Amino acid sequence: MVMENPTKLFKYTGWLSGLTLTVTLACQQPTDNQTEAPPAPASTQAAAGTTSLKSDLRPGEPLKLGKVYTDTVTFVDFNDDGDYFLFNVEKAQDTVWLIYQDEHNFVRGDRLAIQWEMDSMYFAGDPEELDFTERLVSASLLEPLKLENRTVKFLWREDRFNEEFNTTINTIVLDESYAKTITDPEKAALGYVATFIGNECSWDGKATSSRSNLKCKILTALNLGYQCSNTHLGFLRHWFRNDSAVLKKLENCPTIPDGATMQETFDSIGLTVSGDEIVVAYTVTGVNMQRGKSWVWNAKEYFVYRDNRLQLVKSEKSEPEVEDFEMQEN
Repeated sequence: MVMENPTKLFKYTGWLSGLTLTVTLACQQPTDNQTEAPPAPASTQAAAGTTSLKSDLRPGEPLKLGKVYTDTVTFVDFNDDGDYFLFNVEKAQDTVWLIYQDEHNFVRGDRLAIQWEMDSMYFAGDPEELDFTERLVSASLLEPLKLENRTVKFLWREDRFNEEFNTTINTIVLDESYAKTITDPEKAALGYVATFIGNECSWDGKATSSRSNLKCKILTALNLGYQCSNTHLGFLRHWFRNDSAVLKKLENCPTIPDGATMQETFDSIGLTVSGDEIVVAYTVTGVNMQRGKSWVWNAKEYFVYRDNRLQLVKSEKSEPEVEDFEMQEN
C-alpha cells in the first residue's frame, strides 16, 4: 500500500515498541521470501483481519500483519520532514514509502535488499482511526549506483520569440529530459557550477529582505529550489561534505538577478561522464554596463564520485577575452 500523502504524521500503536526483531534477518540472502515475526495483539490482528493488507512491493499478494518480507528494490530518497522518517524505494516502476528509524547512507540509484513488514499505526490528530502501512526492518546495499558513461549537451542558447515582450530574445535552453533522469552526483556537479554563474535568475514575485526567493533556470530544472536556499545548499553540502574548499566557497553563495549592472551568464554547458569522473565544460560571457566592457571565458571542472560523495579535484579556466562597447541610446 502506497501512502497517498507520505508526509502525514503517524503514531505507532503501543505494542510496536515491544516488537523484537532478530539480528539474523539482516544477514539473510536477498531473495523475495518472508519470515514470521512475533504475533500482534489480538485486538490489532482482529482489525487487520477486517482490512485487506496490500503493498505495491508485493502487488496482488495478500499480506499478513507482522510478517517480515524481503525484496530487492532501487533506492529513491528520504523524507525526514515529518515526525517519522520515510524511506522511498522503487520496485517494478512502483514507488513505495516505508517508515524507518535507523540511519542510512544510500544514494538514489543504489540497489538494495530490504526487509519490511506491514505495521499498524494511527494518523496524528485522529487517534480513533487505525491504519496499516509498510515499515522498514532493515536495508543492505547490493549494488551501489554506477555512473553511466555519456556526453551530454546540457545548456545552449537560441534566439526565441518572447510573447510577453513581443520580440526575439536570445535565451538559455536546457536538455529537460536529461534533467529529469540525472543521477545525484551529476546533479551535484552541475548544481555547483550553476551556483556562481547567472542563468536567467529572477525574483519569484517581489524580492524578500533576505533575498531568499531568487529563481534560477538551472536550479529549477534540477529541482534544487531557490538560489542559495536550504534545498540548494543543503544538497551540495551533503555531496561535497568532505571537500573543504567547495564548502568554503559555498559560504559566499551569490544572489544576483538578471539585469544587474555587472553580471555573467552561461553560453554553453557540456557534461562528460567516464567511470567515476564527471567533467563539466562551460563557456561564460560577462558584461559591465557602467564601464562598457564585455568578456568571454571557458572553464572545466573535474569531479570524482567515490564512496557516495563528490570531490572537485581540478579546475581549469582560460584568460577572459575582453572587448569594449558603447551603449546605444533608444
